[in-house]
Amino acid sequence: MSSDNSNCDITPTRNYTSSNERDSWCLIRKITKENDLPHGDPWLISKQEFRMRKMYVWSEIEAVFRLQYGGSNEIGAFMRLTNSYCLIGGDPQKYEKVEGMIEGDIQWGSVVNTSLAGCEIVGRLCVGNKNGLLVPEMTYDTELQRLKEELPETVKISKIEDKLSALGNVVVCNDSVALIHPDLDRETEEVIADTLQVEVFRHMIANNPLVGSHCVFNYYGGLVNPDISQNELENLSSLLELSLVPGTVNQGNKLVGSGVICNDRLAYAGMKTTAREFTDIEKAFHLR
Repeated sequence: MSSDNSNCDITPTRNYTSSNERDSWCLIRKITKENDLPHGDPWLISKQEFRMRKMYVWSEIEAVFRLQYGGSNEIGAFMRLTNSYCLIGGDPQKYEKVEGMIEGDIQWGSVVNTSLAGCEIVGRLCVGNKNGLLVPEMTYDTELQRLKEELPETVKISKIEDKLSALGNVVVCNDSVALIHPDLDRETEEVIADTLQVEVFRHMIANNPLVGSHCVFNYYGGLVNPDISQNELENLSSLLELSLVPGTVNQGNKLVGSGVICNDRLAYAGMKTTAREFTDIEKAFHLR
């Protein structure tokens, strides 16, 4: 497809990512010509600039985007995304651009750059939803205080004292239901139910107890390790009352929790995620 800028030497590239964003480009291109919006050819702008223009057309984003964090495609290890906040681990100055991009995308929630027990892998160490946040017992008091100051007042924060301290690997949830590692303590299960305000089920996925590594879901559906049997897939879908899609991320990685983060309106996947995997992710989370 040719650009309107006939004198431009730059080869136009389609910077949209999700399968239906081509229509967004066409509409934004038309609006840009007819209204007083940022000037330039939408076919030549960057992904981030495209997202900014897209805000003029839709009041809410509902899409999947590719993302790399600190050179890693395992974005689920460094981030925790919910319907009311997003936690990001790492040096605030080093990852300022990524943080700013996510702030622009989610608009409605808090983006907090923090560590947990001095570690950047906050996605693996914590789990949460719009109602609450669970952090490991080893979380520093200063980190806990920052979270209380930065997160919405409605978010309840609880420390978990359990030998299985990598909570992001052993718990997966949305705003109404959670799957947990079968060996988590009963007290831990009670704290999860109370803090996140969810119904809790002990379960494994494809014979693996690390449910947070092998499954990701939002209110509408989820992505699971493709090794799951058809019978287990149907039983788990019935248990959660969600449509589940087997799939991978980052060119065949079955640990979907390491490469995808999502909420009910938005998802990010690692940069290596293929077009076929992208289609499965959009289908899984019911995002366009």
